[in-house]
Amino acid sequence: MKDFTKEMIGIFSSETRCKILEMLWEGYDHPDDLAEELDLTRQAVDKHLVELHDWGMVERNAVFPPEGRPKIIYELTKAGKRLMNTLDNLAERYRETMLERAEEEIEQLDMKLASGELSEKIYKKKVKEIKERWNYSELKSGEV
Repeated sequence: MKDFTKEMIGIFSSETRCKILEMLWEGYDHPDDLAEELDLTRQAVDKHLVELHDWGMVERNAVFPPEGRPKIIYELTKAGKRLMNTLDNLAERYRETMLERAEEEIEQLDMKLASGELSEKIYKKKVKEIKERWNYSELKSGEV
């Protein structure tokens, strides 16, 4: 695996950074709002935003309200949006592949049951094991 890939995985290994990206995608833009929603300090959110900014995934802009100080907001960059879409598509393809593999295993058991190689009791036990191992219901629903 390339070093850059490992570093990228590191960016997405943080549940907080992933939540921040998701919230920016949904339209949140101010660090105070992100901090409040995530139940984190503003300083913690800023640290994650700086890292995401350094990776070119978010950009910061100043908004000048009619009264008061300028307000710094964040939003996803085009590259950040494209990367998130790519990751969503990649994850969906991987989910579909896992589902196909689980269904192939179940199909093999179906054939063994039909040929008499397995009793119904053993068949049900093995199907249950396969479904648990593959998180089949989640794969099937697409909620993985």
